[in-house]
Amino acid sequence: MELRRIALYGANVLVFVLAVFCALAIRYWVPWPEWVRDVGALTFPVLILGLWFAPLQWLRLRRGVAALLLIGVLCAYWSKSPAPQDWRDLHSREAWVEIDGDRATIHNYRDALHDPGVASVPRWTTQTFDLSAIEGMDLILQPFGDLKAMEHVMLSFHFADGRHVVVSMEARQARGAQFDPLAGFFRRDPLYPELATERDLFWERMARTPPDEIQIFPVRQSPQVVRTYFERILRFTNEVHRKPKFYSTLTESCMTSFINLAPERFASVPWYDLRRWIPGYALPLFQQLGLVDDSLPADELARRNTLPTSVLPPSAFPSDAAWSAYLRNGVIQA
Repeated sequence: MELRRIALYGANVLVFVLAVFCALAIRYWVPWPEWVRDVGALTFPVLILGLWFAPLQWLRLRRGVAALLLIGVLCAYWSKSPAPQDWRDLHSREAWVEIDGDRATIHNYRDALHDPGVASVPRWTTQTFDLSAIEGMDLILQPFGDLKAMEHVMLSFHFADGRHVVVSMEARQARGAQFDPLAGFFRRDPLYPELATERDLFWERMARTPPDEIQIFPVRQSPQVVRTYFERILRFTNEVHRKPKFYSTLTESCMTSFINLAPERFASVPWYDLRRWIPGYALPLFQQLGLVDDSLPADELARRNTLPTSVLPPSAFPSDAAWSAYLRNGVIQA
């Protein structure tokens, strides 16, 4: 009898949790009309909980109907694919890559123009990089104010000719939409691997009012390991281009996407280590792994490696490579 009571209690809790989960899943179910999502998010859990808990006749039948409705919604939810949308200008094209030996040609390589107070001007190019000339990479962090857990993580790979490829794993945004970390739990936005110049992705953030912080941390790894990592990211970019997948706040975010693709050193991070899942703890995690400077506390290292707001704009330099060199040699002494 005791086991039966425990099982019934567990079933009740599970039904309640799944009803709430399905309500939020319906709320974020693009591209349904907003009014349908709003009404569905309110009525579905009321229907399920009413069928399951109401003290009326036909309890077993009603609970069977509730279970079938939950199973139907969950099956549809897990089998859905990202929907085509009217993407914002800076997300209108997807990067894809041709790899031929030591040559990697990036199509839809972004090099947008950003000026304070005016709309950004998207620019898309095709650039070829010599993989044998890759020299290293930097961890790039963009803190979100005082919210410790909320940082954006990027990687910048640099080559012997002075050029850099910044990789940013983002949630692809429709025109007029905004990033919502809660939506990342409910399969709303596609994952968007963005490959771009530093003068695009860095200055996009620094040209805002007020400007966002950008922190640059050189990563301690051999060029061979960095090349392996970069090639994994390029192949992953092609996979997403061929078959879109959802951005996930937990398992496929700006942080976890990079950890999933990283060299084997990251395998030493256990799944229960919160720093693996929360971007705001990327720096102390990288320090513990010996991948960035660990001679200073994380807060002090972050302060020293933050680009000042007095940084000259990219327009003052003849090329992206020249601006990148200025950031590292004229602003931050790495």
